[in-house]
Amino acid sequence: MPAMHDPTDLENRLERMETHAAHQESTIQDLSDIIAGQADTIAGLARQVERLKERLLTLEDDLKMAIPKDPAPPHY
Repeated sequence: MPAMHDPTDLENRLERMETHAAHQESTIQDLSDIIAGQADTIAGLARQVERLKERLLTLEDDLKMAIPKDPAPPHY
């Protein structure tokens, strides 16, 4: 014979499950917001790295141009 369930017990269980689901939804939204912020930060850092790389290459080119390719021998 099936066990009889107390309606109050079922209501309490349902309320706990709804509360738990709401908490999980809130946590998922918080994590989603954090991930979106991190993606923005990573994109900004990637742009900075590219700019620094370009500057470094420019400085290397300038340095190469500043150093004579065939320096005169020391006895001249």
